[in-house]
Amino acid sequence: MTASTPLIVTFAIYLTATIAIGFYAWYSTRTFDDYILGGRSLGSYVTAMSAGASDMSGWLLMGLPGALYLSGASEAWIAIGLIIGAWANWRFVAGPLPVHRTHRQR
Repeated sequence: MTASTPLIVTFAIYLTATIAIGFYAWYSTRTFDDYILGGRSLGSYVTAMSAGASDMSGWLLMGLPGALYLSGASEAWIAIGLIIGAWANWRFVAGPLPVHRTHRQR
């Protein structure tokens, strides 16, 4: 397989951007909280999306394709269950959490 010029240029731009983002994050990190929690400056929406993306990446990139490969299309019901489970989590667990936290602090 030969690499074409547009492919090499695109990869070089991607690699440069990734390294630039890495250096920017490295220089802006001062404490452990900065590294782990973004200096506690991220909003609840960003934090929730990050947690959701971390959760979904595991089952979307490894679990579901592995089950489909192993057992065939009959395992496609897993995606439906995972979507319903994620929705139920957001609806019934994530929604009441701030209410419970405020009551416990009093």
